[in-house]
Amino acid sequence: MGDLGGGGETKDVIDVEAVVVGAGIAGLATALALRRAGFAARDGGGGGGVVVLERHAELRATGAALTVFPNGWFALRALGIAHKLTPRYQPYETSVVTNLESGATQVFRFGGHKSRSGEVRVRPVHRRELLEAMAEELPPGTIRFSSRLASIGTEPAGGGGGGEELAVVGLDDGTVIRSRVLVGCDGVHSAVARWLGMAEPASSGRSCVRGLAVYPGGHGVRKELRQFLSHGLRAGMVPISDTDIYWFVVNNTVPAGKPAQMPRIKICSNLMISLLQMCLIMNWEFKLLQFF
Repeated sequence: MGDLGGGGETKDVIDVEAVVVGAGIAGLATALALRRAGFAARDGGGGGGVVVLERHAELRATGAALTVFPNGWFALRALGIAHKLTPRYQPYETSVVTNLESGATQVFRFGGHKSRSGEVRVRPVHRRELLEAMAEELPPGTIRFSSRLASIGTEPAGGGGGGEELAVVGLDDGTVIRSRVLVGCDGVHSAVARWLGMAEPASSGRSCVRGLAVYPGGHGVRKELRQFLSHGLRAGMVPISDTDIYWFVVNNTVPAGKPAQMPRIKICSNLMISLLQMCLIMNWEFKLLQFF
């Protein structure tokens, strides 16, 4: 069994059908999909169908918001949650891209996709709203918060006959969970991926700072996706509601495909300089910096 550090004495042994590590968008979507595929059959009693392990004490809203394109909405429909979100967020018709060096501006129109229940279009959503909508569809107790992995391993299923193995996950509180399926949705530095022997993640060459600007009295910004390009920088802002604007700045920081060698504090410093430059160039209100 691979020791991840911090395990204690065994307290409880739980048998389930599937363990999903990480309660982010990917983890919760995977849990919903597994239940719809039949892994809910054994829920209840002393065991369970699907268990989601989250090391934090609650759902995390990091990332502020995201723009969901039609293929994403079809996926959310398949998971049974699209209908909870579409009434809250208006679709977008256009994306306006401005090159700050040449001054050229291009307007792109988002095409919708026809379906039996109507046209599916691009919509922005708050990340927390998306997470909560998915979490509400899971039975109480499916997500185990404050659950930190201490070890991952395998053991023969059913006393060793047939060659089938179970995944065995140990938590730092001594709990042991055995399952037929183990899915790692625990981020770029995944403990599950490391245990499986997968390669270390390579840098995309880009770093990003993002946030959510809230104007209680209303922002008055036209509802369209705006993007601005300049010397390896890309900035954008997306009004999500009458009061909220999702914004981001992306900066090329390290060579793509290689491990990041630049210290994190240096990357953050470069991003902050880029953010200030873009705010000045685009004449964004400095209220966008209130997240600091």
